[in-house]
Amino acid sequence: MSKKIHDSLAELVGHTPLVRLHGYEEKLGLKAHILAKVEYFNPIGSIKDRIVLRIIEEAEKAGKIKPGKTTLVEYTSGNTGIAVSAIGAIKGYKVRIYLQDGVSHERLLVMKAFGADVTKISEVPELQDALAATNNDFVAATNILKQHIRDRQAAGDDIYFVDQMINPLNPVAHHDTTGKEIWEDTEGNVAAVVASVGTAGTIRGIADYIHEKNGGKTKIFAVEPAETDTKLTGIHNFTEVPAERIPPSLKEDGGVTKKVFDEVFVADTDGAFDAARTVAKTDGVLVGNSSGAALWGATIIAKREEFAGKNIVVVFPDTGLRYLSTTLFGE
Repeated sequence: MSKKIHDSLAELVGHTPLVRLHGYEEKLGLKAHILAKVEYFNPIGSIKDRIVLRIIEEAEKAGKIKPGKTTLVEYTSGNTGIAVSAIGAIKGYKVRIYLQDGVSHERLLVMKAFGADVTKISEVPELQDALAATNNDFVAATNILKQHIRDRQAAGDDIYFVDQMINPLNPVAHHDTTGKEIWEDTEGNVAAVVASVGTAGTIRGIADYIHEKNGGKTKIFAVEPAETDTKLTGIHNFTEVPAERIPPSLKEDGGVTKKVFDEVFVADTDGAFDAARTVAKTDGVLVGNSSGAALWGATIIAKREEFAGKNIVVVFPDTGLRYLSTTLFGE
């Protein structure tokens, strides 16, 4: 059979392009070069394809899951659930998704199209209580869900919790693929990397790889929402929060590690939305609000004289097509 014929979409995960945003740079008068890591070129449409494939394949190798028997479970704001649903379908697993409220309707429909059983968090009282008590904190709700799954497993259900938040393969997948690709595609000529923080697997994996290559010369910038912000779905506040709410990939000695990033930006929602809308018009790149937040942060950096003429890589996790029913691209 031809080497150009693939056995499944899973073989196409990774190797996404870096695209220079010439139009955006020109419109804003930026002197730095902004290079977008366009993750919607992954076959299922987001950066989460990388971690889900790695987690599932490693679980298969370890004999923890079996197609046709095990049900894959995940709690998600959307993209990880879509990836689990699609890759689960490819490999023959049943999938159950607990979906965070407030995400775009498109995401719910896509997961169901792949055959997943989707339950909104508002339909699970224990999870809703945890969110209400912690300002919609993703980590807190995940901890409650874990107990729910443990109870089901104790009752004999063959369930495997993908658990992107705590699974160590999340940052490992980004270390081995995303970080490596950025380094190789820029030939090591990267002054800064900017990424929004959700589970923190992306920024941790990228930072670890690039720091290994150049000893910390590349600056890493993290973007988080304000603690009370509910519009920037998919990313989460990790500073000035209780230790139990810090993503494990960023936690060290009970607090936020200082080894991963050089600076944190608290995203301005209007600025993030405006950045996403602008880059669609200047460069034809349609992305979601977490990408807009990262681009907003990259824009701040690109205005600093120290980055003039240098490459700033900004991670665009997904496509704006999953946000058309939201206010992101509304009138």
